[in-house]
Amino acid sequence: MAFLRGVSLFSSSASSTTPVNETTNHQETIERLCDRLQLATRIEDRRDAVRGLKGLSKKCKLEVGTQSMILLANILQGDRTDLDLIQLALETLTNVMTYEADNSEEQPNLPQDITVQFTELFVKNKENVHAALDLIEETDFNVRRAAIKFLTILLTNCTKLLQNITLESGPMGVSKLVDLLQDEREVIRNDALLLLQILTQSNANIQKIVSFENGFERLFEILSSEGGCEGGVIVQDCLTVLLNLLKNNTSNQSYFRESSFIRRLVDFFELNSIGDKRWSTQKITNIHLLLQVIRTLVSPTNSVQHITPCQRTVSQCGLLHRLCVMLTVSSIPSDVLAETINTIGDIIRGNTENQQFFGSVMNTTIDSQQPILLSLLYIMVTGEKQSFPLRISILYCFQCYLYKNDYGKSIVIQSLLPQSQAATSQCTFGHLLIVGYLSKDIVASWCSSIALSHVIADNQQFKEAILQVVLAVDPAQPDVKTLMDISVDLLQNLNSSFHTRIAILTFLCTWLANCTLAVQAFLSSQNSISYLITQICAHSTVDDREILIQSLCSFAFGLCLVFNNNQISTYSTESLERLINKRIGVDLFQEKLETLSKSDHYAKALRKPQLKLSKSNDMILDYEFARLYKILEGSISRALTTRLTDGQTKPPDQTSLMLAQYAELIQQQSQQIAAYQQQERQFFDERNYYQTKIAELEQSLQALRDEHSQLQSTSEPKQTLDDGLRTLCEQQQAELEYLRNMIAYQQQQFYQLSQTTVLENGVEQLSLNHTENQNIQNDEQVALNARITELQTKLNASDERSATQTSENSRLQLENNILQEKLTNEKRKVGILESLQGQLQEIIDEKTSLNNEYQKLNSNYQQNIKEQNDLLVLCSTYEDQLKTCRNLMQSAGLIVPNFLIEMDNTE
Repeated sequence: MAFLRGVSLFSSSASSTTPVNETTNHQETIERLCDRLQLATRIEDRRDAVRGLKGLSKKCKLEVGTQSMILLANILQGDRTDLDLIQLALETLTNVMTYEADNSEEQPNLPQDITVQFTELFVKNKENVHAALDLIEETDFNVRRAAIKFLTILLTNCTKLLQNITLESGPMGVSKLVDLLQDEREVIRNDALLLLQILTQSNANIQKIVSFENGFERLFEILSSEGGCEGGVIVQDCLTVLLNLLKNNTSNQSYFRESSFIRRLVDFFELNSIGDKRWSTQKITNIHLLLQVIRTLVSPTNSVQHITPCQRTVSQCGLLHRLCVMLTVSSIPSDVLAETINTIGDIIRGNTENQQFFGSVMNTTIDSQQPILLSLLYIMVTGEKQSFPLRISILYCFQCYLYKNDYGKSIVIQSLLPQSQAATSQCTFGHLLIVGYLSKDIVASWCSSIALSHVIADNQQFKEAILQVVLAVDPAQPDVKTLMDISVDLLQNLNSSFHTRIAILTFLCTWLANCTLAVQAFLSSQNSISYLITQICAHSTVDDREILIQSLCSFAFGLCLVFNNNQISTYSTESLERLINKRIGVDLFQEKLETLSKSDHYAKALRKPQLKLSKSNDMILDYEFARLYKILEGSISRALTTRLTDGQTKPPDQTSLMLAQYAELIQQQSQQIAAYQQQERQFFDERNYYQTKIAELEQSLQALRDEHSQLQSTSEPKQTLDDGLRTLCEQQQAELEYLRNMIAYQQQQFYQLSQTTVLENGVEQLSLNHTENQNIQNDEQVALNARITELQTKLNASDERSATQTSENSRLQLENNILQEKLTNEKRKVGILESLQGQLQEIIDEKTSLNNEYQKLNSNYQQNIKEQNDLLVLCSTYEDQLKTCRNLMQSAGLIVPNFLIEMDNTE
């Protein structure tokens, strides 16, 4: 090692050495080391050369990387006998491909992507990566750990490239990495978890291989051994890998559900752990990851065919109940509570059973019990001191509860309508929503407005019902105003904030869409149209918020134009057209109308149904309104262009609008029919399942009868059998109750299926409107007539499609009737089971009576045995006395009676 000593002496003469000379000396040293590594024959010399390169790999990263990369890679492929040499090579390559900014030993002034460049140079030859993967199989601790760290660095620098190379090595390449999770050395196992975190990111193929190599099972074993949610950073790493395997991977999610791993998540939400008042930072992180795993399985972005079974499994295994219990625990941190509420929202969204269950959960932590949903809504409306994410999570959960839940919506609507004096003194959903709607707190106002819009969304009956809602603006005055009037007043109030105005406009637009009576009420409200015109015609501004307000006002105005029933003569369809033409201008109106579709807020809201708002300034739009705007914005534009041309009002031509609505209705009808067909298949599967369960119940009842017959044939008490009979009876009763609930749920689903016929009425109404509009066309407008003829041809084609779908509806209705009959048979069987249950109860009562009689007889028997024993004792005493008397008579020389003499003979 004389050359190293020479370098050390040379570099110590600081007075005569410049940085340039020092760099030159390092370069010469690296060149010598590389030559020695390449030419040396003794393994010790090669090992010393690599050790020298490792010592310079940070300070001279660029030189070591460029000159020794190939030599070190060759060691990994060729020198497999000397494990120490391989370990040094791996550690040197790791130093070259990492950069620690806080480390003073790192070489300064290097390009930011130097580590990525070195990584790309190394993996250019794929055999180098395969060699590193082969080193994972080495049992030596140091070599295996160095190989894992090196592969982790490669994946960090070039993730996608390394993932592809790993896949090219075949499933066994990934399998080797998964096997590391079973290594008994915890350091190796923990490093393997970090490696798998990066390896499984956004690569569905690798995710599938890991899952089918028992990855889920091994991760759960580690979670259990590390203490579950109470564990440390290792639990966090396991949950991160688990989340990577499930995210955006339907195949893995199905496998996870079918392998009963969802049921194993329940153990991580034990009440003893959740109710603990001490929540460490690590525990909060672990619970967040667990909740994200659940949300990934039931995310609204998944397909309906996948969401429904996951929601059902989460509910049946008791996980939904555990999460609901968490809502009543006061020691849970606010951010964990918010994520729990979001998770519950995803679990119940669109699932009738889960929605009914959540609606029935009561809050028992207060003096007067009330639904937990009402308590949450109270926090959303009045909890100004609560965290913003918590209040937004409650809004999202409430939206999920209302989604496709007409029963839940009807409850809220009833609480909004005028009630008796006794009823108004109680806190209800409607009371809280109105309080929040009128609140000066922008979060309460925005959340309540969005919640109200979800209550009436996609339901014309509910939109017409809330027209009856009246409010007393000033308690000292007898006058009352409708909810529509109050909404218009709030819009015109100069003190209303931006968030309040945009939320009210969102609610109003949802209300006006497809509801002519709501449009009539809005037009009747004072200054409603003048306010919209003023906002639309306002001077252009650079404030994005005001631009959004103008766009929403244009949308509301367009809805009044499209869904006007012409009952308000002042604001008939023709009058609104003239206002647009003269006061606003068609071009300006369309420009303002289309502005919303170009907004980032609109694109973000339309991306996914889940609400993800980090601060109050993000409260702009939500998913349901963005979807409504997307559907109707084009209809408004087409209606406007066909009505107004060259600044003059033409006779009303709603043909294009009706054609668009016609096509949209048919498309919606097709989608609903497909959904109903899928539901029908699910009904058949569930019916078969219930028939099997009923058969099992009948067999159980017969077994109970046999056991009871055996019980009657014996007089010995069998307390163990009694307990078994009682347990079986309880199970029978629980299963019968579950069957009743499922049959009621199926009836409700078939009722919804029968509602598809309402779509036909909408199609017929569109056809009538089209015929009326054709009758009023001017015969002199030849060009317009030609256009109408062309549209009529298209409508005829659509009529044929509609007729086909009508026949399909008839077929579905027939199948619905068949299913109803089958459901009736199921009910009859359930009735038989109930009668059998009654008979079983009579048998149990009779058995109890027999047991009581047996106890009495047994008591008498024991008493007789006792009396017999007492008699035997007396007889024995009497016999002894007779013998004594006989002996005395014999000693006295008296004559002994014969019966005394015969006593000995008798014995």
